[in-house]
Amino acid sequence: MLQIAVAVLYFINKVLLSLDKKLGWQIGIAASLLAFIYFFTLKLYILVGLETGFFGIQFFGLINHKKEMKYENLLYAIMVVLLLFLYFVLKNSSILEFLISADFILAIFLLAKRKTILGWISMLIGHLMMAYFTYQNQQFFFATMQVLSIVVSVFAIYRNRSFTSQ
Repeated sequence: MLQIAVAVLYFINKVLLSLDKKLGWQIGIAASLLAFIYFFTLKLYILVGLETGFFGIQFFGLINHKKEMKYENLLYAIMVVLLLFLYFVLKNSSILEFLISADFILAIFLLAKRKTILGWISMLIGHLMMAYFTYQNQQFFFATMQVLSIVVSVFAIYRNRSFTSQ
């Protein structure tokens, strides 16, 4: 049940962010909190760490939605902590988990910084890897939602292609 809630909330998060809606960041915060619990129960600790950072980046995106960037140094601090975490935890995780984590960190960071095209391209790559990873771990609903998120990422890239030069 938790798997379904996390997958659906993250999917809604991406749909709303692709439409540039502030509610997307709020849904992302809720999804991140539930994902933290979900990945902890699966003992996928590198993804638990990732969700902790996602929470901070989603919060940054929320407070800066369509506003002048504030607290940008906090965003960079979160990124540094997450990357250090990934580096030190890598020995306990697969390379694929590391790549997924690093890519999603980069994607949400770029979206929070309003680098939309690059953020959505990174999101697309992350969802491709996560779909494979979750399918291999027999998390079939979550894998299916990752495939649907790939479609949302392609839509967001297409939607933003003429609005930005990033």
